[in-house]
Amino acid sequence: MPSAIPTEVRRARIAVSALFLTNGALFANIVPRLPEIKETLGVDTAVYGLLLAAWPLGSFLLGLLAAPLMRRFGSAPVAAVGTVLIAIALLCAGFAPTAILFAVPMFLGGALDAMVDVGQNTHGLEVQRRFAARSSTPCMPSGPSAPCSVARWPPAPSP
Repeated sequence: MPSAIPTEVRRARIAVSALFLTNGALFANIVPRLPEIKETLGVDTAVYGLLLAAWPLGSFLLGLLAAPLMRRFGSAPVAAVGTVLIAIALLCAGFAPTAILFAVPMFLGGALDAMVDVGQNTHGLEVQRRFAARSSTPCMPSGPSAPCSVARWPPAPSP
């Protein structure tokens, strides 16, 4: 029988889940505004495509900074502070009056997103390790099986 899950581990599980949710929600909030931003910037489609490419370029070029940052500060602070900085970068990009003032926060947002992804996944694995030692329920169930797992319904029998 699994032992009781400490409050600290339960709180960490909720915090990690909130980080994953926030990370996905942040970028999803600027996506519907992309056509409006393109119009505000007054650029053609090819130039706008290059401006949008600043996000993955930042991720590619600066994402490897996640490891040294996590060694120095830890995975949770990198994920949490990075998430706040992504929100600020996306806010700046959303209100940018010029192409360069759009591209710079998009570049930084992409770099931060890569670092946050590494930080939240690393921290999530640590929380899952601590949680799994005390419970038979997955730390962060996903997909269609998530409600069943949380409700502790048994899997369907194989045919």
